[in-house]
This record gives sequence, C-alpha cells and structure tokens, in this order.
Amino acid sequence: MKRFFCLAFLVGLTASLSLPQENKILELKEKIIEIQNTSELGFRHFSFCSNIIGFGSYVPLAKPVLDKNGELLVYYEPVNVFTSKKEGLYEIWYTQDMALLNTKGEVIQEWPNILNFHYTTKTPVMDLYAQNSLTLGGQVPAGYYKFKAVLKDKLSGKSAVKAVDFEVR
Repeated sequence: MKRFFCLAFLVGLTASLSLPQENKILELKEKIIEIQNTSELGFRHFSFCSNIIGFGSYVPLAKPVLDKNGELLVYYEPVNVFTSKKEGLYEIWYTQDMALLNTKGEVIQEWPNILNFHYTTKTPVMDLYAQNSLTLGGQVPAGYYKFKAVLKDKLSGKSAVKAVDFEVR
C-alpha cells in the first residue's frame, strides 16, 4: 500500500490595509490564538473523499465505501493547534499518525508520524487542512475496516483521535 500526505495552510494577509486596521486585525487574531490554545485539539470536516482541491474545497463520498483497487482519500482540518509566540514569531508544530484497523479494532497496518508539520512565521496561521491517502491496489480484501488518525500537538502535549468505519468492495 502506498501512502501519501499533503498539508497546506492559510495565512491571514493584511498588506493593503491601513496601520490602524492592521493592528485591530492582529489584536483579533491574538484573541483567537488565546482561545485556540486553551481549547481541545481536534478534527473538523473529517471526510472520505473522491477529490480534494484545497482548503475547504473537497468532494466527500456519499457513503464510506471504497473500491478494492481504488484509493482511500481523507480530508480534514486540524482545529485548536497550539500557537507559540516568541520574539515576534508564531510557531505551530504537530504530527499525525495513521492506522488501518480491522472490525475488532486490531491494527492491520500503521504509519507513525506520517505527517510532521512544523512551521514558524511572522504572521499567525489561522486555518489548516490536511489530506491522507492510501492506494488500496487490491491489497486490502473486501470487508469492513476502520481508518484511525491521531493528531499530536508537539508544543502543548495534547492529542486527538478520530476513527471512522468504512467498507472495501
């Protein structure tokens, strides 16, 4: 089975705004960061997809049913990733594990640290998205499975788990 991951992010840009507007927007972003840093790490819009275009732009499957020769494609947005601010820089850092489980919850295959996103910038990162994919290529027999993703925030020590059932035909 091949594995593939991709991560992108959106950074708020305020270059064309006046200084008072820019300062007000930065103050609001700082408040958002405070809320995110004290909230639970998690997943939003976790979906099996037929296509992922970019942030917030994806085609979810009507049912979590995959062709045994197809691809498992997952879109999600990590939420409340901790942001550290030091010396005018913003830092985020999280990893993601991925696992394929059988109906008994036993691990068939796992990929620790399949994603390792460590980013430092002068502008706060407000939104993130990620995608995971597995090429099934006929290597997974027809049946019922569970896809498990584990986010680990390296700066806060928090983690979040999402497991979703699916079928291979």
